[in-house]
Amino acid sequence: MSLSVKYYVASSASEAFELAKAQITPEYVAKFNVPANITYPGNHTINAKGKGFDLSLFFEETECRVEIKLSFLLKPVKGKVLDTIENKLKKTV
Repeated sequence: MSLSVKYYVASSASEAFELAKAQITPEYVAKFNVPANITYPGNHTINAKGKGFDLSLFFEETECRVEIKLSFLLKPVKGKVLDTIENKLKKTV
């Protein structure tokens, strides 16, 4: 499952990555009561992995590409999850 979100605030991949990195923190994710390990492996990428999901944000020239893999148990909430991610990114980048 994936989606793309065009930048509204940022003017480059580097700027969008830094804006998102400042917002998408372990503390932010903890609000959803979903333990996740967040990493910033480089190349304008943010990864979050938790029980039942694997999320990757790829900051490209004009948009952020989101890829998410959900376990069988989480598939019923995929629409809600993608909407939440999309809305947060639109406000941030």
